[in-house]
Amino acid sequence: FEGTDVIMNISESEGMTEVGEAKVWLEDVTKHYGLVVALAEIDLKVVSGEFLTLLGPSGSGKTTILNLIAGMVGPTAGRIWIDGRDSTNLQPSKRGLGMMFQNYALMPHMTVFENIAFPLRVRKLPKDEIKRKVAEVLEVVRLPDVARRKPSELSGGQQQRISIARCLVYNPSIILMDEPLGALDKKLREEMQLELKQ
Repeated sequence: FEGTDVIMNISESEGMTEVGEAKVWLEDVTKHYGLVVALAEIDLKVVSGEFLTLLGPSGSGKTTILNLIAGMVGPTAGRIWIDGRDSTNLQPSKRGLGMMFQNYALMPHMTVFENIAFPLRVRKLPKDEIKRKVAEVLEVVRLPDVARRKPSELSGGQQQRISIARCLVYNPSIILMDEPLGALDKKLREEMQLELKQ
């Protein structure tokens, strides 16, 4: 986990899709920024239930792959399939993915509770369900007592765990993580690995 980008797929209930078993399929995808080749042609399939880690040196295209799948950038060529649907030009909000960024991307003006609840509010869940889900996921990341704090009041490792919680709280079928456990100590990193696998 440490120093890697991770694609994690947690849904095993979907079964076969139109393009085979692939939950995510990058079909002959490339990404160029002007003359710079950020990602050479790649054909990558991730099947339902698979846990995939991308390893490589800085600049090898790991984060580019995550951003392409998430829809943060579009490919120069090729197609991106998610759950059997051509998602190449689909907006990020319509892809149904969970994304944890390397810099945590927590909103500093919001409390921990509000940060974690944000994706649930966007999905218009009832207030009671939001409270329950946020409390449950705070237990999972071993931070049940920080809901009222702001991100700036937390250590880097705690912020990272809140970012993981926000990613997990709405139970997406695919989770993309960019160096998800880098700021955690060895013991907590091992515990979080088990939680993420579950």
